[in-house]
Amino acid sequence: MAVSTDNPGNVPRAIEVGFPIVEINRLARPERNSFKPIYQMHKWFARRASCVFRAILLGALKPAWKPDGSPVDLMEEFYRNHGDDPETAGKVVLDPFMGGGTTVVEALRLGCRVIGIDLNPVAWFIVKTEIEPVDPEALQDAFERLAARPVAWNGGAPLRESMLGLYRTKVAPDVEADIIYTFWVKHAICTDPTCKREVPLFKDWLVAHKTLSIRYHRDVPCPGCRKLFDWEVEPASLIADTAMMVSRPRGSAGEGRPHQVWTYAPEPEKPKGRGRRNPTLVSVHCPHCDDDVRLQVPWDRKKERKKVSLTVLLCPACEAVWQWRGALPDEAVRCPACGHGYDPRAGNVPASGTFECSCGHRDKIIESIRLLPQDRRLPVRPYAIQAYLEPCDPVRGRRAVKSLFGEFGEEVAEDAAQCAAQCAPLPDSLLLPKNGKFFKRFSASDRANLQRAEGLWNRNRARLPYPKSRIPKGAETARLLEHHYNHWHDMFAPRQLLALATLLDGVMAEEDDKLRETLLCAFSNTLEGNNLFVRNIPSRRTPGGTAPAGVFARHDYQPKTTICEQNVWGTESGNNTFLSRMEMLKRGIEFRDDWPEGEHSESLDSLKDTVTTDIHAGSSARLSEEYAGSFDVVVTDPPYVGNVNYSELADFFYVWLRLAFSKRYPWFAPEISPKGEEIIENRLRGKSREDFYLGLSDVFREVHENLPEGGLLVFTFHHTDREGTIWEGLLQTLCDVGFEIAAVYPIHAEREQALNLLDKENVAYDLIHVCRKRRE
Repeated sequence: MAVSTDNPGNVPRAIEVGFPIVEINRLARPERNSFKPIYQMHKWFARRASCVFRAILLGALKPAWKPDGSPVDLMEEFYRNHGDDPETAGKVVLDPFMGGGTTVVEALRLGCRVIGIDLNPVAWFIVKTEIEPVDPEALQDAFERLAARPVAWNGGAPLRESMLGLYRTKVAPDVEADIIYTFWVKHAICTDPTCKREVPLFKDWLVAHKTLSIRYHRDVPCPGCRKLFDWEVEPASLIADTAMMVSRPRGSAGEGRPHQVWTYAPEPEKPKGRGRRNPTLVSVHCPHCDDDVRLQVPWDRKKERKKVSLTVLLCPACEAVWQWRGALPDEAVRCPACGHGYDPRAGNVPASGTFECSCGHRDKIIESIRLLPQDRRLPVRPYAIQAYLEPCDPVRGRRAVKSLFGEFGEEVAEDAAQCAAQCAPLPDSLLLPKNGKFFKRFSASDRANLQRAEGLWNRNRARLPYPKSRIPKGAETARLLEHHYNHWHDMFAPRQLLALATLLDGVMAEEDDKLRETLLCAFSNTLEGNNLFVRNIPSRRTPGGTAPAGVFARHDYQPKTTICEQNVWGTESGNNTFLSRMEMLKRGIEFRDDWPEGEHSESLDSLKDTVTTDIHAGSSARLSEEYAGSFDVVVTDPPYVGNVNYSELADFFYVWLRLAFSKRYPWFAPEISPKGEEIIENRLRGKSREDFYLGLSDVFREVHENLPEGGLLVFTFHHTDREGTIWEGLLQTLCDVGFEIAAVYPIHAEREQALNLLDKENVAYDLIHVCRKRRE
């Protein structure tokens, strides 16, 4: 690339004079908690808000003053289309630490030419997928080829059916439901030598909690006893088994109905036309006199809504999964299956990192692990399932069917008889929630299915691709080794390995290079939510609610005591399945090719004929070899000392991706991602604070030597440094290589919900540093 020469060195840039901190912070606050679709195509760590970097780029490229002498309004420029703007179009932007590609994408949207460099091959692959155009229809065809690809271990059956078959549960003799989640719990082994019992590591006995909004008729009089009750026409249910539903004696009718009693009876479809004039009678059970009475449906009366609190509990004695309606009492509850009374809030983990055995012995969980051989981990066992059964409506003769990317169409039966024939009848004892999602215990048939999947994995693992290398010791991986996760595949259950390896094998069979790599992006992103380090956050224990927290909900490897295994392929629900990741990928592609109205921004697709992008996997400390004098401005987000160990975390994805890329891209040939040249403080790898500054100096020095006199170096930096020593070292580094700081601005940083920031007094802001070459 040839650098442009129309930016005199003495012309101040807009960002040197001012920056719209308030306005950009207002945009960054919501965005950092829900990134634009293009930035959700694959997980990357510590992503920054794109609006911040769009404003930085405009401020660095735009002059401070208009020809008439008035100041440039950056917010006015922010909402303009810059596809033909001579002050941005064709300018060359360098990001020597491109990470997840925010600078690259936002610079392309402004019509710039871009050089992006990152040492980590996973970051390179993510950015490559973000910016390379792909035909959505061709991608859908590739997906269908993948779904139909025969699977050897399942007798040549299609891949989609083989994957879904791994996650099915029996509901009735002839009825199976799709598993959404399987819930597992680790067991510590009591360290008392006279006991040695296995202790399930539950903090409490709550499986799920949700407040449902249901429709009902208020104060309906019983024709027999004349007493009033609430007639609920929608089921308040999180489980399907009516025998396992228990209601609080008082106060279970719902919010705003503390003293009322209630009953449930479904309401038929409202008749049309003249049929409304004829009375419609329904059999309803009166909760006062305990009789079944006939009530006329009040079609002329509008149904109301109320909120009902439901909690799904696990019994510690018989492992039954049952439902409590109403607020949980302060006293003990009693299991409807075995009659055992217990406090649902008191589990076997009285404090973080500790467990208490029924023998009374208390110890740290890590001590139980240390008594095991290095090749053994704490036993983990399933205890509950959330499943989905497609609701069938014989009255309307309609079933919902799922299409490629999770959208819904309708398959309408010819009549009610045909619809009933398509759906096996459910026993009267089962009350299916209206959304089809329900919790159940992990049964003997579920255990048999799981053992079948484990047997299939053991018999077929030699012919399937999966990472076999050992986990190296590092600042983050040391915890894995401490918990006896010795190999990367140890982080997955056998059923997960069978599903993921089968899926990867199918993706690698795609002949088109670009389509194969796009499918690999969805596969790699699926890994983050399908492993033994995924858990449900208590506030998210809701059917169909927010997805379970993936392994990188915080920037580390934190072993979990309660684990959530998802349906890898994906059914009606689940945000971390392959289906949902494909849907996320599709949204990113659509967003890239057609920015939403109101953005007033450019489409990458419309710029692809004129935009030149050069992304490179390697070190930025040798810029002069390839990019000498080829850029106008540098905008980046460098590593933050030792806050995030990018290479150690990215290895989780790398070890799978290299199975497909090692022969195609040389930077994916080593067993793990490169770490020797990583700019970081990591004592376990022999990298000190001084090494971090030296590495940063090497890159800044290359930037300084190749940056034109009028160009700027603009970067954000974030660290929880209360003493200021890190900031001093950073500023000294800049001065040593010949930069001076022209301006500094605070801006919103990482998303507030990031688990590594919760419950900590961490700095919530980045500082934008605007630097020029220092004049003698």
